[in-house]
Amino acid sequence: MTCAHNDGIWDVVWSKNTNLVITGSEDATVKCWDGTSGELKYELEGHSLGVISVDVSRDGRCSIRIWDLQNNGAIMKVITAAPVEAWTARFSPEGQFLATGSHSGDIHLYNVESGEKAQTFATKPKFLMCTVYSPDGKYLAGSAEDGTIYVFNVETNQLAHTLSSHTMAVRALAFAPDSRTLISGSDDKCIYVHDVEHGQLASALTGHSDWILSVAANPDISKQQLASSGSDKKVKIWDLAMKSVLETQEVHSDQVWGVAWNPEGTKLVSVSDDKSLKWFASSGSA
Repeated sequence: MTCAHNDGIWDVVWSKNTNLVITGSEDATVKCWDGTSGELKYELEGHSLGVISVDVSRDGRCSIRIWDLQNNGAIMKVITAAPVEAWTARFSPEGQFLATGSHSGDIHLYNVESGEKAQTFATKPKFLMCTVYSPDGKYLAGSAEDGTIYVFNVETNQLAHTLSSHTMAVRALAFAPDSRTLISGSDDKCIYVHDVEHGQLASALTGHSDWILSVAANPDISKQQLASSGSDKKVKIWDLAMKSVLETQEVHSDQVWGVAWNPEGTKLVSVSDDKSLKWFASSGSA
């Protein structure tokens, strides 16, 4: 799809229940695409600036404007938060809370039903660029502009680990399906795989030649695969067990901001500043 938006596309997520691919763009719109046919289903408007982050809860409700994807994209709620307090947005696994990074270094949790701020996890005063929940909901991680990753235990509300392997900003985080493996991608061109149970670095993956902008673990735990994308315009598929690249796709003409798997782990999508949305089979062919 050569022109999915009118401007660069900054984020993408594949809904687990509705089989919709959701894209957010610099053109201030959110679009919902049929995950099977690629057909545009809905265009969601209401933002006045570019959309840097999209996510979908398990019941199919999406993004700090929240739309109901099971009701033709009707807007449900607008959560009031300054841009500096809501740089990214990620639903908790059960869909009750929305976690956002901030310029102050705090992770804010918003109650989806009430729209109120429910809790704040404090870190150092460095811009938090990404947040992610583990699939089982036990951990919440945030990554900062100085390369530090903070892992909180949501059950105890305590900081579990501070990971300092990266030397530059970490723009991308993803948990593997086991909820114990945290993957990070950084401006230092490295992908690190962490054991969050013990707070240790398990392995390092290198191969991108520029900033890494997105990482996504294949939800099929048996495959042990990771997708990544970056400013080098490339999409890579990795074998986590072998710690090696399986495939490299060069189908974009500008930096690739996001990659996302379908729930079965058989298809992959990527989005780019070139305004395109690309679809891949599990083999990686576009």
